[in-house]
Amino acid sequence: MTARKRLACSGLGIAAVTLVVHVPARCQESAKTLTIWTFDDGLTNSLGGEYNAYSKSPSWARTYLDPTVHHSATGHSLRVTAHRGPEGFSGVWLEIFPKSLEPPQVFDATPYRYLSFWVKGERGGEDFDIALADTNLREERAPKRPLSSYLASGASTGWQDVAIPLSDFRGLNFHRVTQMTIQISTPGDERFYLDDVAFNAESPLPPSSPPPAADVVPSGHHAVWVWNTKDLFDPAGGAPAADQFFKFAKSQEFQEVYLSIGLDALGTTSAPSYAMNHVDEYRKFLARAHAAGLEVNALSGTPEWAARDFHTNALAAVEAVLAFNRAAPVESRFDGLHFDVEPYLLVGYADPLFRKEILTEYLELVAKVLEKVKAEPEFRFGCDVPAWFYPSSAAERAAMTVSFRGAEKPVGEHLTDLVDTVNIMDYRNEADGAGGLVMASMPALNYASTQHKKILVGLETSHEADHTVYFVCGLPLTEFHARIEKSPLRNQFYFGDFRLATFSDGTNIHLGLRAPDSLEGAERAAFEKALVALAKEFGASSDPTRFHAQAMLGQARSAISSDAEWRGFEPFDLTDPETRQSVAGFKSVHQMLPEETFYGLGRSVFDEETRSALEWLGRYPSFAGLAIHYYDSFRELGEAK
Repeated sequence: MTARKRLACSGLGIAAVTLVVHVPARCQESAKTLTIWTFDDGLTNSLGGEYNAYSKSPSWARTYLDPTVHHSATGHSLRVTAHRGPEGFSGVWLEIFPKSLEPPQVFDATPYRYLSFWVKGERGGEDFDIALADTNLREERAPKRPLSSYLASGASTGWQDVAIPLSDFRGLNFHRVTQMTIQISTPGDERFYLDDVAFNAESPLPPSSPPPAADVVPSGHHAVWVWNTKDLFDPAGGAPAADQFFKFAKSQEFQEVYLSIGLDALGTTSAPSYAMNHVDEYRKFLARAHAAGLEVNALSGTPEWAARDFHTNALAAVEAVLAFNRAAPVESRFDGLHFDVEPYLLVGYADPLFRKEILTEYLELVAKVLEKVKAEPEFRFGCDVPAWFYPSSAAERAAMTVSFRGAEKPVGEHLTDLVDTVNIMDYRNEADGAGGLVMASMPALNYASTQHKKILVGLETSHEADHTVYFVCGLPLTEFHARIEKSPLRNQFYFGDFRLATFSDGTNIHLGLRAPDSLEGAERAAFEKALVALAKEFGASSDPTRFHAQAMLGQARSAISSDAEWRGFEPFDLTDPETRQSVAGFKSVHQMLPEETFYGLGRSVFDEETRSALEWLGRYPSFAGLAIHYYDSFRELGEAK
């Protein structure tokens, strides 16, 4: 299961026309004090401004809205945990107004003389730089001041008020202030807390306490994916693995299980048919799960099912589950069906001109499944989709909007219209911040609330191992489009026995194959043969007079070097045994981004971040709980030392 889309978080972008705002008294504690950030209103301030950690490896930073440590009697502070390595950088930016406003707005700080905030260190002695930026300054050039200039020993373990004269930020245009930035300047590890960031006309006094935050009682985890189902089947009858699972499910308060099923192919390519295998084992497990108060949905799916050409396969799988239920006792039936179909993994999705067509066909599949199961009123159907199926910005909405049943809207909103509950794969390991899982969930939750539907928010705890992909030097986008339009590869996820991959460098699209773990002997020969075959259809070598491989390799190298999901670039050459022509390509290592998963962070970090997520997400009527991907890795997260 994948759901990747990196967030590029930067400072407030300013267009040619900006609106200079004198903030009204609605945000003020007094006429002389304007509090910008209390961290008690969720992920934005009262003006809509956002915050987020930023970093470049090997340095890193994390934020957390801490309800247990705060300057005032109630509320939250912003906890910052950061590491400044020998290279890279890290810190946190805090906007005044959101960068998404049209026209862009900037803050006029001329009525004020001080920037103030409260700070508390974890162990004492923490130091960092404070910067203010305006519309004319790049963030790295924004004037900054070290905390130690105002607190000689840095932060202490108690709350301290810091007041920095605005005149200390030399070169700042006080009429056009956009954001404040905390920059970790000293190598090492830091943890500190910020609260009540304000602008003051006079030397500041301690701010008054904010009103108490609404009480939110977090619920337990709602659902969990189980992929290695057969591990829970013990042919000897003792089922110790199943015992462990049910004990764990009870301890985590799970209510629902997505249980992967095995299907045996019985039909033909033109008339597909399936039957569930291990029928007796599934029946026993389901009876036990229901006795334990768990609902169980059959989990199945593959990217190809999204394409109209393979809808018959998907519907045959649905029929196999329904047939299983019809033959089983009531206590041994599935409560529903859960699809993990990822249309964005199809080769054709790499072409923007086919993307919306593929998404529309995916919606057609969902509608067909709902039509098929409607005769079973107690049988539910749901699906997993990435959070970015519910875009927030205008540009993203335009890219994800499709026409379906006479309506133009993002694909996620169409899905919410169709099904009662959608699982969004919100794979981030921080709850708060502009790039956190709460903010990414909001578009889905907001829309679902208007439709009286539900959203489950999926979290990742597993780790996908690095894998090497060999790409054939590809084709310009227009040529790729012309060829993929006529090719059955458009709706494929595999090429023979090897998984396909795509990479766009902005000008060309390169197709590749994921290398098997062992690339020796006959396996290597088969792999290279597949690459040569792929190049004949989608490689620059298919027409060397028109497409210049070396120039394309340079473009690919540049794009790979700036893409955090890829590591390394190594050109290679193969020889087509039939034509003796050279086939150019490159290989690179695909890596899972660390911010996408809780893997390796430990159970304490997971519990803390999910507690925060439940607090803020729980305020939405459409929020149905958290879904954990997946059982084995989640259990190991708690067992890791």
